[in-house]
Amino acid sequence: MQPASRPASTSTRPTGSPHPAPPHQVNTQTKVFDTMHGRLLCIADIRGRLFALNDLAREANACAIIHTGDFGFFEASSLKRINDRTLRHLTMYSPLIPSAQRTHLLATENPPSAIRNTAISLLSEFPLLLSGQIKLHVPVYTVWGACEDVSVLEKFRAGTYSVDNLHVIDEATTRVLDVGGIKLRLLGLGGALVPHKMFDNGDGEATIAGGQGMMWSAALQIGELVDTVQRVFDQTETRLLVTHASLGRDGIMAQLALMLEVDLTISAGLHFRYASSYNEFSVQGDYEGFRRKLLAGKEGFDKVWESVKTQVDAVIDGNQRVLLDMALAVVKRIPPLLNIPGLNGHLPGEESAWKNCWNWNLCDAAYGSFVLDVRDGRVSAELKSQGFNYAYRKTATPSATASTPHST
Repeated sequence: MQPASRPASTSTRPTGSPHPAPPHQVNTQTKVFDTMHGRLLCIADIRGRLFALNDLAREANACAIIHTGDFGFFEASSLKRINDRTLRHLTMYSPLIPSAQRTHLLATENPPSAIRNTAISLLSEFPLLLSGQIKLHVPVYTVWGACEDVSVLEKFRAGTYSVDNLHVIDEATTRVLDVGGIKLRLLGLGGALVPHKMFDNGDGEATIAGGQGMMWSAALQIGELVDTVQRVFDQTETRLLVTHASLGRDGIMAQLALMLEVDLTISAGLHFRYASSYNEFSVQGDYEGFRRKLLAGKEGFDKVWESVKTQVDAVIDGNQRVLLDMALAVVKRIPPLLNIPGLNGHLPGEESAWKNCWNWNLCDAAYGSFVLDVRDGRVSAELKSQGFNYAYRKTATPSATASTPHST
């Protein structure tokens, strides 16, 4: 892939348009670990329990952590920005709130202000990380999730906030981990995939999108990620796409993986008790089933695009047009039918990713983790999940139906 040229950004934003994206400068660095062997701990949804990152890294003997979102990017001022519904959701699932206190805060007689007036420490240890009271012992590479404060992420992007060993991977920020005989290129897309919000930045600037305690992926964000990958593309690297939204469920995310020509993907967002390991060949009935998933993603996007196309075209600037065209190219990335000759008269071959791109969807950090063990160029995988507890069945009383033989 060759880098695409990009027009300079306009200095003013037309009324009603998305925030203009600044001229693109890729933020990329290489981190050299033990080049013979390294273990990368992959986790999802730490949900603000950030002190646990060091414990998890030590238990896994990991040299770095890759995190797929819902990190806990909240500070004290975030409480006034989070809407009531999201605040209750965060309270329901926060690992920092004792059970009895959670029950009290979520009681029907308590208004949302009861939660909003509590300490931010109940939702996230991020302020402790920011102040240096918590220090990360190994590098942590994360995208943002569906429940984060966009204002906090904007401060990272602007350079106002920085934390030792914490790296936010986004559409313009990529890292290379030189470990175990490979160069692993980390690419990231944060936020939930909400099709009807893909042209809404909310309170975000440039290509970032979010507001009221929630964050989602935007079309311009996807376009900029494609541009970033084109600018740094190197055949000698192994490409790993880290997303919050599931590639197994969302056709657009699978199209993005195809467009970026990634080798491996890690995602979350489904909150299962077990992690999943698969390629498309292992879960689709046939190659056409793979195509149908991508076509379904395209159809969902096209419905939204057709409804807003006129408005977007009227206000978009030249720089945004480049990013939008790249996002539209992702959505159009459908492998051709195998039985129809191409323009050269030859039948197309199978898409390589059909069998060769491997995907992992992680359970929440409270229930398990995943380790990429890299040695001499080989990437092996270890999944650990707490799973379901079926012990109750040993003491269950047999039902009458199960214990009574059928009459003849």
